[in-house]
Amino acid sequence: MKAKKLSSGSYRTQVVAGIDGNGKRIVKSFTADTEWEAIKMAEEYKRTREDDRRENITVGRAIECYIGSRMNILEKATVRSYRQIRENRFQSIMDIRLDNLKAIDIQRAINYDSNKVSPKYVKNAYGLLKSVLKMYDVDINLSSIILPKLRKKEKELPDFSTIFRLIHGTEIELPCLLSAWLSLRIGEVCGLQFRDVDTEKRTIKIERTIITSEKGEEVRDGCKTEKSRRKLELPEYLFNMIMAIPHKSDTEFIIKLSKHALYSRFKRIVKREGIDMTYHDLRHLNASIMLMLGVPDKYAMERGGWATDNILKSVYQQTFSSERKRVDGVIDDYFNEVICHQITNAV
Repeated sequence: MKAKKLSSGSYRTQVVAGIDGNGKRIVKSFTADTEWEAIKMAEEYKRTREDDRRENITVGRAIECYIGSRMNILEKATVRSYRQIRENRFQSIMDIRLDNLKAIDIQRAINYDSNKVSPKYVKNAYGLLKSVLKMYDVDINLSSIILPKLRKKEKELPDFSTIFRLIHGTEIELPCLLSAWLSLRIGEVCGLQFRDVDTEKRTIKIERTIITSEKGEEVRDGCKTEKSRRKLELPEYLFNMIMAIPHKSDTEFIIKLSKHALYSRFKRIVKREGIDMTYHDLRHLNASIMLMLGVPDKYAMERGGWATDNILKSVYQQTFSSERKRVDGVIDDYFNEVICHQITNAV
């Protein structure tokens, strides 16, 4: 096989992938910076096509092909989780060929992993496996498959005054308040830049996040879902904290800590007090406070980015009305009262 050098300096190889309905050849092209890379890509593709006939392919290889076929469509974090499933879950069936796979094999794999990890991880692995079997038209009756039941975790969270006492004056005060007060996810907090703050209207836009991919932490334009893009009133206390942070460019990140560092510092602080709480629980705390204050569901969902498509389309424009500002005021008054009380008593 030879590679053709292009005018750009790159190299291209081509492989006939099949024939379309009109009898025309379907050609697959591979371009790389070097000749050997282009040839390697083409040869790997040919080998994969030979190995990926259903009668030859194993469950493990089928999962790899499933991931590869959706590489440019899936979120990077999703690809990472799928690869972790491939490497760690249902290992007893990974070398079984698809045509030989039986429901009892899957059930045994589920049973084994259920003794090692939480039901959530087993359910996620089974969901991926079902998608792979569907892609390869594998006819297995899965009606008898039983998954472990999800165990509802009962966790009593401390009140906000306790959390504020622990974080006040520390480097994680601002990011924690952004989550507990404005209900931002940890990735959204770390993704905030100074350009997201409207200094005249005192609002902040949430429109990017930090995700964890196979390469580590990466910036992604957009949030967990498109529904999570939102604009929130910025309380004076938080606004002043943000404006006090020195920066040379509007594209600088407001929070300098990585997701991992922020999570670890928060866990270390609450653990010292004997509190069983994760950083994400700050969003749960926020939801509980809004429920306690009687905040209408549609405003609570919009603030936290929890809205469905239907709710988003029907109420988004209305939430910037005077009623929305009243609701923001109720929430801000609560947080301001607790913070002022803590600061006054500390002095």
